[in-house]
Amino acid sequence: MRTPEKKAVPLRKRVKALKRRRLRTGAIVALGVVLLLGGLFFSLRNVILRSVLDSRIRSYEATHAGDILRVGTARFSGLAAIDLENIQMLAPAKDLAATVKKCSVEINFLKMLRGRVRLKRLALSDVILDLSREVLPGPLPTGSSDTGVTVLPRTAPGPPPDFGARGARLLDLYFALIPDSLEIERLTLHSVFGDVRQGLFFPRLDIRGSAFETKLEVFDQGDKWAYLLAGEIAREEKRLELRLLPRERTGPAVLPFVERQWGLKVDFDSLAFGLHSLGRQDGVLRLDGLLAVTGLVLNHPSLAAEDVHFQNASIDYALRVGADSIELDKATEISFNRLAFHPYFKYQAGPAAQVTLKLDKTEFKADDFFGSLPAGLFTELAGLETDGDLAYHLDFFIDFSRPEALRLASGLEKRGFAISRFGRVDFRAVNEPFFHTVFEDGRPVRSFRVGPENPDFRSLEEIPPFLKSAVMISEDGAFFRHHGFLLEPFKDSIAANLREKRFARGASTISMQLVKNLFLKRQKTIARKAEEMIITWLIEENRLVSKPRMLEIYMNIIEWGPQVYGAQEAARFYFDKDVADLTLAEAIFMASIIPQPKRFMASFDEEQRLRPGLQAYYADVSAKMLRKGWIDERDVEALIPDVRLQGPARLLLKGHEVGPDESGEDIR
Repeated sequence: MRTPEKKAVPLRKRVKALKRRRLRTGAIVALGVVLLLGGLFFSLRNVILRSVLDSRIRSYEATHAGDILRVGTARFSGLAAIDLENIQMLAPAKDLAATVKKCSVEINFLKMLRGRVRLKRLALSDVILDLSREVLPGPLPTGSSDTGVTVLPRTAPGPPPDFGARGARLLDLYFALIPDSLEIERLTLHSVFGDVRQGLFFPRLDIRGSAFETKLEVFDQGDKWAYLLAGEIAREEKRLELRLLPRERTGPAVLPFVERQWGLKVDFDSLAFGLHSLGRQDGVLRLDGLLAVTGLVLNHPSLAAEDVHFQNASIDYALRVGADSIELDKATEISFNRLAFHPYFKYQAGPAAQVTLKLDKTEFKADDFFGSLPAGLFTELAGLETDGDLAYHLDFFIDFSRPEALRLASGLEKRGFAISRFGRVDFRAVNEPFFHTVFEDGRPVRSFRVGPENPDFRSLEEIPPFLKSAVMISEDGAFFRHHGFLLEPFKDSIAANLREKRFARGASTISMQLVKNLFLKRQKTIARKAEEMIITWLIEENRLVSKPRMLEIYMNIIEWGPQVYGAQEAARFYFDKDVADLTLAEAIFMASIIPQPKRFMASFDEEQRLRPGLQAYYADVSAKMLRKGWIDERDVEALIPDVRLQGPARLLLKGHEVGPDESGEDIR
């Protein structure tokens, strides 16, 4: 007889078997549904793709008024690949038109299942980008609103952008979107700006893995250059390296786009760029990298009058980008030719913009410094040879909301320094009588002898104390005490120019003005100012020319009016008298026009009397002369801030009306 326990065992087995059958049936049904849905999707996937694509196109065109976007055919290829053909885009507001004959996109299916969209393959063929714009004849007159452009209303200002977060997002997106395989057949970029036609052409770009190499052709107004572009992209490490060099070793690489658009000529033998994103830490994006160039040639009217040559130059940078700041760390090394240094730079965006630039005391061989000066940038220093060592430091800070609080400390120190050989110019030659040529905009306008052979030359002893004192008070009151430079006036000049948002005030000492007039051609370039400062340092620190001799030359060669040079010519031109006979009022007037000698007529009104605005200048100069003991109380009491023109200047002024605000450029 069976017990109840024995009867229960087969029952449990039957229940379990029933459950297994139901699970198998459910799985088969589910699989059937999946296969059915998959079959439906695969049979309709191209229709679905077309519908989604058309919806996206309509959305794009609705948010980009005037733009046109068209895609010819769109279909799936394989499990996760899409093929598009005959893509066209027209954006008239951006002067842009683009066409792509074929585009194939394949997504990494396994990574997509894990929630990471990663392009496995992107293949493009016959890509053409056209940029065209008519060059406008020039700016419209002030007040005109007929610009042909609809001015959009200003939106309320939002929160300031987070530089570091934005940069990190862009880099993450860039490295995420770079496909494992990128193939582009025939990529062409055309640009037409006015009558300037330029082009860029890649016959084939093939990036498989990390390294790549491709040919690049550049067209400009019928000329053609061929380059080799190579590099490496490490996606996981977020590291990018690029190298560009001319494909044919018959000449340097050129960048015609840069020259056409900005007037900057750029030639080079090779160019390398590297970027490594180290990610964000404490809200700061850290970027390391390298920018290096060999055989660099630059030319721009504001840089120098001639081509500027760098044998080699590089910046091994450590960049830190915060929420509202961009910082170049001291680990950065900048080198060119035989010099290397480690600067620190920081730009703070808000609440008020601030700039910090520092260079800790850096020592180097003097001959390395002068030997590294780029050819074409410092023409008068070419060939100079030196011995000894130099050390330079810089500390600069400015808060643009308070430019008057600017901080500036700078110095060039020497140890065992000596000039072993002068190059193109021997700066000691002016200790003897010499022939001087005046240049305007790089062109010679007049030449004359500086010495006793010239009847208009006056020795320092023959120039009246009134005039010497007034000129030094006006131009450089500490001339006999400094070594060529005064930082405080320079700081005041920077602050004033920032407040006025224009070049309103110069800060050159008499030494610097003399160097500019004697040795340089007065082009308004960065190179001219830098060379002026270096030559001034050489003359002053090494006593190549004495202070009295410098002042004597200055008083005999500076411009004092239209084609009027030197104190004696000026005294005849304005007052028809010898310089020795000038009164205090006449001397102060002559000192007042040195910054703008060609605009002397602006100092007079319709009745040929000095404008009232000069009374304050007379009071200031005479008070300073009194404090220094160069004049006495009786001179001040007898001083009347007025002069009467008697020489040729009177004929120029007669009948010439000048507005009270007419001003010229400060030539200092």
